[in-house]
Amino acid sequence: MSYTYPDSARPALQGINLAVPDGEWLLLAGPSGGGKSTLLYVLNGLVPHVLGGEVQGDIEVNGLVPANVPVRELSRQVGTVFQNPEAQLFMLRVGEDVAFGCENLRFPPAETQDRVERALTQLSLTSLRNREVFSLSGGQKQRLAIAGALAMGCRTLLLDEPTSDLDDASRAELLSALRDLHRAGHTILMAEHRLEGLEGLVDRVVTIHDGRIAPNGTFPTQGPLPGRRSAGYVADSVPLVDLRDVTVAYPGRPPTLKNLSLCLRAGEVVALLGPNGSGKTTLLKMLCGLLRPSRGQVLIAGKKRPSISDLVGEVGFLFQNPDEQLFADTVIEEIAFGPNNLSRPVEPDRYLERLGLSRYRDDHPRSLSRGERQRLAAATVLAMRPKLILLDEPTTGLDRHAWAVLMEFVVEEAARSGASVVFSTHHAEAAEAFAGRALTLAEGKVVDDRLL
Repeated sequence: MSYTYPDSARPALQGINLAVPDGEWLLLAGPSGGGKSTLLYVLNGLVPHVLGGEVQGDIEVNGLVPANVPVRELSRQVGTVFQNPEAQLFMLRVGEDVAFGCENLRFPPAETQDRVERALTQLSLTSLRNREVFSLSGGQKQRLAIAGALAMGCRTLLLDEPTSDLDDASRAELLSALRDLHRAGHTILMAEHRLEGLEGLVDRVVTIHDGRIAPNGTFPTQGPLPGRRSAGYVADSVPLVDLRDVTVAYPGRPPTLKNLSLCLRAGEVVALLGPNGSGKTTLLKMLCGLLRPSRGQVLIAGKKRPSISDLVGEVGFLFQNPDEQLFADTVIEEIAFGPNNLSRPVEPDRYLERLGLSRYRDDHPRSLSRGERQRLAAATVLAMRPKLILLDEPTTGLDRHAWAVLMEFVVEEAARSGASVVFSTHHAEAAEAFAGRALTLAEGKVVDDRLL
C-alpha cells in the first residue's frame, strides 16, 4: 500500500505491507514525520474520505475496505484517539460525551444507556459521570475519548501519541486502562514516542521511517542526550520578569495561579515542571500577555502589567498545538512573517536546515507532519529573536532525537541574543539536559525552585 497527500510530490507511505492479528497490541515507532499518523488515518478512513490524496494497494480493516465505507460506518468498528483528546470531546459532562457517538449513530435510548454504562466501567469513569469535561485531567480526557469509541462498539483502537502530553501519574493511569482493554481482546495500534514502560505491554513493534516499514522490529533503544548547554541563574542581571503575589483566574472558575511570585533574569533557561492542571500553561500565557492577572504586580521586559500588544517582538510563545500559530502559504513565508512585520533581519534557510525542514521550503505548512509543524512553529518564534522565549510542551509530537535537536537549537539561539527561555515539560530528562533552573508548580503555586 502507498499513499500520497494532495498536492504533494512525495508519497507519505510507500510499499507498506502489514497484517495485524485480532487482539494484538502493536506499537508504531519511528521518527517524527515518518508516517505513523498517516497510517492510522488510512485505517480509520480519514484517508481518503476527509484528507483526499491518492491511495494505491489493498487495505482491509475488520473485513471492511475503508475507501469504500463511509467514515460514519467505519467508526462502529474502528475508534481513533487523537493526540489532543479535546479535539474529539463535544459535550459538557462525561456521561453525555460518551453517549454522543451512540446518539449520532441513532442507537435506541435504552441501548445507548447500556453502552455508556459499560464503557464508563471499562475505563474507570463511572464516578466521573456527571463531571464537567473541562475539569478533567489530561489522562482522564484520554480515557473519556476511548470510552466514547468503545460505546460505539469499536473493537479496534487507533491511538495517536496518546501519552505525549500527560504527566507520569496520568500516563500510568492510561496505560493501565489500555492493558485491561488489551486483555479483554481489543486490538490496539498505538503510535508513540514516549516508550518507557511499554516494552512489557505491547505484543509487537513496527518502526516506520520515511514512509516505509523498517526491517528491524525490535524495541527501540535510546541513546544519551547531549550535555547541558544552558545558562544558570544570573544573579547580577536586571530582572526580565518580576511577578509578585500574582493571581490569575479564568471567567467563572477558581484561580489557576494563586499569589505566585517569580523572578526571571536575562540568559536563564528554566524548565517549568508539575502535573497536568498545575498552572504551567496559564503562567506561560500570562507571561506573553494572553492572560491578565486579577491582582498582583507584574513586570515583563521592562513593562508593568503589559498587554499582549506591549509584548509583541519582546516575548515569543510556542503553543502546545502548533496549528494555532501557522497560517502562511509556504514554510519559508511562515518563518519570515514575524521578522518582516517587525522589520528585523532573518535567515529563514538557516532555521530550516538546522531543524531538518529544508525539503519542505516551498510546501504548505499544513502538509507537514505534526512533529514537523511543531518544529516549524518553534522556528517562527526564534526567528523574531525575542527577549523571552516561552515554549509550552515543546517535546510534544517529536521523537527523542528531534526534540533534543530542537531544544539544543533553542538554547543556542537564546545564548546568541541573551534571551531567556522558559519551557514546560513532562520530560524530566529534557529539564536535566537543557535547563539551568527548574520551577515546579502544584495547584497554581511554585512549590520548588532549584538550580540544576
